[in-house]
Amino acid sequence: MNKEPTLEDLLKDKDNAFELLYKNYKGDFVAFGRKFSLKDNEIVDIYQDSFLSLYENLLNGKITAFTSSIKTYLFSIGKFKIYEHLRAHSKLNIIDAPINEEITLEDLTLENEVLSEREQLVKANFKKLGKQCQRILELFYFKGNTLKDIKEIENYDKTDVVKSLKSRCLKKLKHLVNA
Repeated sequence: MNKEPTLEDLLKDKDNAFELLYKNYKGDFVAFGRKFSLKDNEIVDIYQDSFLSLYENLLNGKITAFTSSIKTYLFSIGKFKIYEHLRAHSKLNIIDAPINEEITLEDLTLENEVLSEREQLVKANFKKLGKQCQRILELFYFKGNTLKDIKEIENYDKTDVVKSLKSRCLKKLKHLVNA
């Protein structure tokens, strides 16, 4: 859609204008929703709810003018509804940053001369991990790279692959340290 309809257009020719908007933004919204690891049918349901909210807000007079594009307004409603859906289904537990931000990268180097007993265990067991696990954990915890950065650096197909790999490697290291 090159030009969005005006508020007057939407109110005047409701059926046709809304049908065009719905069709034009549906594909973009589905692509947007996939970033949250939702299934297409869930995304379409959320899109329909979001579109219905837009429609109701226009008819009820809650919207008297758009300060952004209609698409931006619609997607902001959709993003809120996606977060609601993720919270309701306990899927909003995505961590893409180091867990303890108080620890600096200098604190995490394995080259410190005076290490606690626990740190010595971690250092010894870290060396027992495979090269792939060592690399992922180094990039994430020592160098502060995000999962997305690691995906690009190590040429993985998806960020979720890196997330799973990091999780397994960390679990393996914890198991070795606690054994």
